[in-house]
Amino acid sequence: MLSPFLRLRPSVRSTVGLTVPLVRYSSRSSFYQAPGAHVKKSKTKEELQLEQLERDMRSSKWYVRWWATFRTKEFQKKMTWYYVGSYAVFLYLGWKYMGGLYKKDQELDEITGKMNTQGKVNEYEMLRWKQLTGKARYRDEKKLAEYEKLKAKGVTDFDGMEITVEGLNHCHEKILPARDTTGFYDSKAEEYDKDIDWEEKMVFMGKRRKWLMKHCRGDVLEVSCGTGRNIKFMAMDHIKSITFLDSSEKMMEIANKKFREKFPLYKNAAFVVGRAEDLVDLARGKSADIQHSTIKYDTVIEAFGLCSHEDPVRALKNFAELLKPGGRIVLLEHGRGEYDFINNVLDNRAEKRLETWGCRWNLDIGELLDDSGLEITEEKRTHLGTTWCIVAKKKDDKKRDEEMTFVEKYLSPGIQERLQKMKEEEEIIEAMKKKKND
Repeated sequence: MLSPFLRLRPSVRSTVGLTVPLVRYSSRSSFYQAPGAHVKKSKTKEELQLEQLERDMRSSKWYVRWWATFRTKEFQKKMTWYYVGSYAVFLYLGWKYMGGLYKKDQELDEITGKMNTQGKVNEYEMLRWKQLTGKARYRDEKKLAEYEKLKAKGVTDFDGMEITVEGLNHCHEKILPARDTTGFYDSKAEEYDKDIDWEEKMVFMGKRRKWLMKHCRGDVLEVSCGTGRNIKFMAMDHIKSITFLDSSEKMMEIANKKFREKFPLYKNAAFVVGRAEDLVDLARGKSADIQHSTIKYDTVIEAFGLCSHEDPVRALKNFAELLKPGGRIVLLEHGRGEYDFINNVLDNRAEKRLETWGCRWNLDIGELLDDSGLEITEEKRTHLGTTWCIVAKKKDDKKRDEEMTFVEKYLSPGIQERLQKMKEEEEIIEAMKKKKND
């Protein structure tokens, strides 16, 4: 047995040569508490948060008390029911919305199928098709409103019916009457480029003019060429000849000078002073029939000209008359936008704009195109809808492959073939039945 002295030593060597550590006890050790000492229990995270919440609820600052209210259990229980209720409302509204979309898709499919099978629909169905595809214009919406009134009265058969309403360009008091602007642009010719250049740079109009000029193919006619602001964006790779037309002789002189400086060796260019409204007469020359005239174009382009024509619809019809088969009309125009607040600005400044630049910038360009009888193959709008980028063709011309949608390119021909085959089979069956009865 070891003596007490040995037990107080840090370690003692055993008989086998191993050192056994001994523990030294002290009243200051963290592993030992004196008898009767008070042990302070540490608080949990939840208890600390509760104490902080109670302090915040008693705070003298209103925003601290307000924020503490949202952290109470009572408020969180109420919020749980609020979340459940909101989710239920969301599901209900989503179900209603999806149901509405499903009905619209069904109606659109029905109208499209009728167009593919029968080749035509009544005016109401065509207006609904435009509305469902997002292509309805102001006048279309007014016509639809009239049809809805008839439906409310019990009328359901609209075959052969057409409703006439006045277009926005004719009934809007802020759209000023058209006028001949030739004299105005003669007086503006010298300073026109300098004055308009800053405005076009602010809205990056050069990008839109490049878009316009890249469509030039074959024999090209540019109407309302002005001072030739499109010439610097012109590439002659795909252009066989080009004709410039403008009613202002002074502006035409500036355009001629710009073209000769950029393309001094190019010979197939012509510069004609005349109005777009007289374009067919100018092209006819001595020929009495425009169809036998040799002057036709693959591409007719115009930038910001419709707003300055005395009769823009007649000008567009003239463009179509001078197109070769498969030709295209490419327009870069400014007009009414997609939002009411923008149109209000255009309307309120329409008179000042006409005095400053000689144009009516609040025209409905889409309405002009509809009145002209042209078919739009591409329509893009920028600057809140006020800048119109349009590619159009004559209605009897076929669309190019790049202009056709997936349905038009791959599905519609198959549908037509199947329908034709079914029709032929029905005719054979009817003939056999008739022969049998005879």
